[in-house]
Amino acid sequence: MSACASHPGRAPLLAVTVPQPLAWAAMVRNAPVLNMTAPPPDAFLGGYVAVCAAAEYEPALASWMSTWCAVGAPPAAELPACAVVAVARLEAVSRYPDAPRESPWYAGPVGLWLADVVPLPEPVACEPDVTALYWTLPDEVRAQVRAAYSTVRQADDARWRAYEEQAAAALRAPPAPGLKARVLRLCSCRRAMTPCPVCRAFRCGNPACPPHACAQEARRP
Repeated sequence: MSACASHPGRAPLLAVTVPQPLAWAAMVRNAPVLNMTAPPPDAFLGGYVAVCAAAEYEPALASWMSTWCAVGAPPAAELPACAVVAVARLEAVSRYPDAPRESPWYAGPVGLWLADVVPLPEPVACEPDVTALYWTLPDEVRAQVRAAYSTVRQADDARWRAYEEQAAAALRAPPAPGLKARVLRLCSCRRAMTPCPVCRAFRCGNPACPPHACAQEARRP
């Protein structure tokens, strides 16, 4: 694995090794920033970051997350290791204490601020490069990650298109009748009808309309 090479014709994809449970926190969009010891090359700003879970689980990180970020972490047995779990856009790079926004997750000395985080449907197995802070995925792994990322984004786009089509259809639909239209019974003469006190059938009080005669009234002497 070479350091920081990008695929020609595509947005650069930078891999970083993140210990658990911090990789999980980034995957579920709890952690908006990854703390690193040095910044990445400038060419990767605006590109993408592949979050690769490290082999180890650090209990101290879980304690720090609980204390400072009020986020409880799953146990180590439930979290993947040595696998790419998410892809995010690299929104900004900062040096502590400078930051684009405040966050309890930011400890520095360098922060990689993530945006548009996409958790992969299934972790993609990958042995992290322990010799480099920033590295590139092997070709086979990168292809799997890109395919999984595209699947999620296409599903999201399809869902948003469906929402927009439903919203547009709702705007085109005729307005629903109001309470007055639902409650009032109108005669053909457009006058409101009232219930007969005897048979409770609706009748019109307009003298020009045919008179109402119910069976009970007909039996009266």
